[in-house]
This record gives sequence, structure tokens and C-alpha cells, in this order.
Amino acid sequence: MKIALIAASLVASLAPLQAAPKARVNGNGNGHGNGNANGNGHGNGVGNGGRVHPQAQRLWNALLEKYDADDDGTISEEEFADAVDAAAEEMKDEVLAKYDTDEDGSISTEEAQGVFDEEAAEWLDTLLDRFDTNDDGEISEDDGSNFLIDRIIDKYDEDDDGVVSADELQAAADARADEKVADLLEKYDDDEDGTITSEEILAVVEPVAQEPVDALLERFDENDDGALTEEEVTQAGRPQGGGWAWGKMKRR
Repeated sequence: MKIALIAASLVASLAPLQAAPKARVNGNGNGHGNGNANGNGHGNGVGNGGRVHPQAQRLWNALLEKYDADDDGTISEEEFADAVDAAAEEMKDEVLAKYDTDEDGSISTEEAQGVFDEEAAEWLDTLLDRFDTNDDGEISEDDGSNFLIDRIIDKYDEDDDGVVSADELQAAADARADEKVADLLEKYDDDEDGTITSEEILAVVEPVAQEPVDALLERFDENDDGALTEEEVTQAGRPQGGGWAWGKMKRR
């Protein structure tokens, strides 16, 4: 999860630059010294006196740290794929760590029910600690009158007697747990057999892990080869009116 979150953060940091103007092509196509792109539409992040845009360089350095496993100064398609696989595995392990209580690599309905029953019991204890001021195991106007207590009575008082009894509170906790079990199974249990396998979890989390990489490639992969070079990421130009323009210069 950390890999995916960091990559997503890097991509999010680029949002203000997404609409940056494309670099102008100069007459001799060299793209150096004046911040213009070269004649074939590729820039090298050099402009305004040969300087690389500082935010572009920071991004590239961060990407190398996260993805360039062989330290060759580029990020290959295979390195991106390995990073996605690692991020997906990490996300899968987090799901299993929470719900796979017998550590067999899958999550049964019973395991999920046990986890959410515990959460519901904690929720009920917190509710009573906060609102059952007379410690009778129920919530009613005897515990006070305020907006929150009124809301609790309106929501959980099934027989409309003005009291949320211990049975009604337990029923609310049980319903809360059952709903979360159903949501978990709906999300991960693709074959609907009541058991969530590691493979089913990976099928859900892999696209999530892939998203930040896809966003980076969509923004910067000029030649659509699934890899990134420093030149592609640090392309920069000097737009009309001065200042920096930095961002993807893919031709459409």
C-alpha cells in the first residue's frame, strides 16, 4: 500500500501542471538555451539558460528512488510491473492481516463475521459509554435530551416506546456487523462461494496498484513504450510571456 500511496501522491502533485502549455519549437530544433523543444517535439527539460525545471527534477528523483530497481537511471516497463506487483501484494497482505484470522491465506464468511462482530461490540460499548448516563443498558430521555440522543432514539427504537432497549441496541450492532460482512464479500468474493481467496483479493487490488503507474505513463511516456526516461519526465519549455511550462508534450 505504501508504494501505491506514494506514487499516487506524486501523480496528484502534478495536477496543477496538467494544462501547462506545450513548448515552442525553434528554428534550428536544438531545444537548448532558450527553453524551447527540439524539432521533433521532444524536449529535454532544458530551458531558461539550460536549467531543468526544479519540480520536474524533484519528481524524477523521487520516481527513480521508488521504481528504478537496477539504478540505471531509467525506469523500464519491467520495473514498473514489478512495483505494481509488489504494491498489490502489500495491499492483499493488509486485507488478509485484518480478516484472515486463521492465517490460511483466505477469508471465510465466519472469519469476517467474527471480525465485524468484535467491531460492532466495540461500537456498542462506545455508544453506551457516551449516552447511557444512568448505566441501565438502555438509551432514553432519562439519559438526557439533546440532538444526538434524539437521533439515536429515532434510529434504533424499533417499537417506538421512546426507549432504545438492550435488545434493540444489540440488534443494531448485529445489523451493523452483517452489513459489513456483506460489503466485504461483495467486494472480494467474485465466485460468491462465501470464501475470499488471495487470488480474488489480488484481482481487486491490482488495478488500484496499477493506477498511479498508468497516470505517470499517460503524462510522460512520450514514445508509448511503457518506460520512462529522465528526458521524458523533465521536458520543459519557456512559453510565451515567460516563465516555465512543464508537463507532458505527447502529440495527439
